[in-house]
Amino acid sequence: MMNREYFKTIFLIPKIPEFWPVEFAIITANNPMDVKLPDQENDLRNQKLFDKIRDKVFLNIVGSSPDRSHQEHSFALTCSIQEAIQIGEEFEQRAVFYVREGMLKLIECSSSKSQEMGSFEDRLLLG
Repeated sequence: MMNREYFKTIFLIPKIPEFWPVEFAIITANNPMDVKLPDQENDLRNQKLFDKIRDKVFLNIVGSSPDRSHQEHSFALTCSIQEAIQIGEEFEQRAVFYVREGMLKLIECSSSKSQEMGSFEDRLLLG
């Protein structure tokens, strides 16, 4: 069962990229299976994730609750949905986000079930 909070996620970016790929994933290694870890442990996990996907990352991005009380540092990377799910599973994530032609979806890693979440741009904030 996916955490309902995932569906409220907004995304914080430091700057607008020069271009957005037609499709891309947003993945973190933070808080595996919704278990809250200390910041230092999350940083180490995200470094391992970055080392694996470095050549595909085009933007650092933060997945955040609307009130910004919960934030997870993440990466936007160009890859297929299947690859995003594999990476999510490898880093013990319940779900990953995927954007195709500006539309956001949430994909559960264990089942590959996806749910549409509407416009990605509507959830994007500079910050």
